Amino acid sequence: MIQTNNEHDNLRELLLKLGEDADSIKIASAFYSDSDIISGWADQSKNIQLIVSLRPPTNYYSLKSIQIKSRISIHFLGDSFHSKFILFYRNNRPKYCVIGSSNFTSGGLFKNIETNVLLEDQQTLDEMVDHFNHLFNQSYILQPIDLENYKHIYEKALHRLKQSEGEQKVFQRKVLGNRTLQQKKKINPKAKQYLIFWRQIDDVKEIVKDISSREYPGVPIYLTIDHFWHWIKTVWFKENKPRLNLNERKKEIPKLFLEYCKWDKTTYNHTLRMAKRSKEIYSKLLSTRHIDTLSIEEARVVYKNLHSSEKRVQRFYADISFVHDNKIEKIRSSLKYLLYSNDDIEIRIHNLCHNPDYKLT
Repeated sequence: MIQTNNEHDNLRELLLKLGEDADSIKIASAFYSDSDIISGWADQSKNIQLIVSLRPPTNYYSLKSIQIKSRISIHFLGDSFHSKFILFYRNNRPKYCVIGSSNFTSGGLFKNIETNVLLEDQQTLDEMVDHFNHLFNQSYILQPIDLENYKHIYEKALHRLKQSEGEQKVFQRKVLGNRTLQQKKKINPKAKQYLIFWRQIDDVKEIVKDISSREYPGVPIYLTIDHFWHWIKTVWFKENKPRLNLNERKKEIPKLFLEYCKWDKTTYNHTLRMAKRSKEIYSKLLSTRHIDTLSIEEARVVYKNLHSSEKRVQRFYADISFVHDNKIEKIRSSLKYLLYSNDDIEIRIHNLCHNPDYKLT
């Protein structure tokens, strides 16, 4: 069956029909800008794997709108990726595949003249599954920082698409340069949770960033959210024990954040104190210019001032044990890898926990 877009039907309608009976859907589309269908599938508890090319005209805002959804896994390849096909699964078996010229954009789904084929032959479906798996294993997980780096490229491309090719190359080197392509199945499950947590934090950041810049000018947004998160768990939740309406998160979270700001400024000023400490300690000692010459005493200061180390330092002198049990060269190497490696965050966490080259005691 050949599917084209015309005044009577279009690819969008076909995909919606095929998706009704599917429990998981895998999409390879060079360019991506239409999130309505995928978002709807995720809301219907369908599992989605999406591979895109992170270059214009792939839409930054469309990817941003779906990255928080837990049932959607987004991956990306470089500028040579140009595939366009969609696999529909039922009970872990491929049932249909649509392959052709359409990108997952409004043009590809219903505006442009496109040519696509619906495949149902089992042998061909199995071959398409193998092809998708090959692409998936070559792709990179889309992290919030990748998307934020891409935002600049995308917005400038709206005005001067023809001039963006050089910037695209710089961006690609930035996010892929020296980036490890590791078998995703070998990553420790706990390490994978860091990416999920980061995405959640990134979503909160978008909601409160304007308030944060007004209440704490000059303080990094992630630092304010760190204290806000701690306050939610240790102060607010214990006092209120409420249930937030997650469907109203964009209304509820700013109210809570303002409540935190008021509490913080009238009690301990945690946010401003930590910002000052971070500037005096971490910005200097862990900078790219200094980290390779970090001394044992400076490493102890770094460890001692971490939030996660505070109680262990107070009760067990863990800062002294840290510099005693680890060679300074390895401490430098591990901190540098954590802070400045281009590897996916879950790969970094996995290696820091399990790779003897980076694991600290």
